[in-house]
Amino acid sequence: MNENKFSKEIYGDIDGIYMSCPEVISEHLAKKLAKYKTGVELCCALGMTVIQLAKKLEYVYGIDMDKERIVSAKKNAQLYGVQNKTEFIQGNVLDENLLKNIQAEVAILDPDWSAGNNKKEHVADLEMTQPSMKDMFYKAKEHITHNLVLRIPKTFTFETLNVLGKCEIENIIWDNRVRFKYAFFADDIVENKEKDVYFTI
Repeated sequence: MNENKFSKEIYGDIDGIYMSCPEVISEHLAKKLAKYKTGVELCCALGMTVIQLAKKLEYVYGIDMDKERIVSAKKNAQLYGVQNKTEFIQGNVLDENLLKNIQAEVAILDPDWSAGNNKKEHVADLEMTQPSMKDMFYKAKEHITHNLVLRIPKTFTFETLNVLGKCEIENIIWDNRVRFKYAFFADDIVENKEKDVYFTI
């Protein structure tokens, strides 16, 4: 089962596959982050973004609380031939002792932003994601890196993110509508910018 989002028949549960970023978009993100050598994704689920990052970076970590999804992520990394460039860790992405031991130049934050049991309805506040995007942001910034990428729902705006600082937003669009957004934070970003990026899925 791949919902036409992946080039291979990936391992994972139905919800995990549904919430995973389409391969072509993860490839786009990986190209954008290719200037870094190492990376980590917090809430990596089935590891599909980690896998594409590993094709461009030297080494990438993935952390997720769900044991079964970590097992699937390891299988998926092997399926895509990047098992030697990735490490998947079962753990709490808010655990400061865990984060302190992650050596990464860029961190991708991708918590669950569905509203309740409805995966198609999204929260509109940083602290309503599971876990809290705000908590993840500050802990990752303190313990890992200042180069942060947030995968956020289309309900989030610059006003939503203002408390975190200035950022550059990419509106990820296919079939003529925004599906989600990436927000890029780094020390050299001094003003808010936004652009649309179109894909064919």
